[in-house]
Amino acid sequence: MSEHENSELVGLVLAGGQSRRMGRDKAGMRWRGQTLLEQAQSCLQAAGCSAVHVLGPKGDFPDKQGQKGPAHALYDVMNALDSKRAFLALPVDMPLIDASDLSALIGAARARAYRDHPLPAFFPARLHTKFEPPQHFSMRMLLEAYEVDWLELPRSRADHFANINTPEDFAALDKALD
Repeated sequence: MSEHENSELVGLVLAGGQSRRMGRDKAGMRWRGQTLLEQAQSCLQAAGCSAVHVLGPKGDFPDKQGQKGPAHALYDVMNALDSKRAFLALPVDMPLIDASDLSALIGAARARAYRDHPLPAFFPARLHTKFEPPQHFSMRMLLEAYEVDWLELPRSRADHFANINTPEDFAALDKALD
């Protein structure tokens, strides 16, 4: 068993966006009996995360970079936590993702994400300490710095990776599952 397979997997829910297009906080929106935040936390737990932290104003780790985006928030939190942990990051606004969508990402020796979808993303233990970030960087830049393995997303699962950004997107959730 490799060091990466032995490390603790920690889930990180990205819930720090301003939700301007939605017009209200996405994390607190209810769908199928749960808030989007509760759904994301449950998904990460089902994927094998021993602990789940929320990144955002109402979470365990408020955004100390001042709305610079998810890459900055992830980088800060990964470096604040123990380097022997692997991380699985999931945005709060992807409620159709389930644990099976995340399973292919987990346990690799390098970072992993699906091509054309830099989130969700897996970061193996100790890997996150190598990156010397520029002042501004994106998720793609963060993943590329960790020599990401880009996986092909099965077409049958593509609808699971839609971000819910507007009231219309939210209203269409149930139709996406038909």
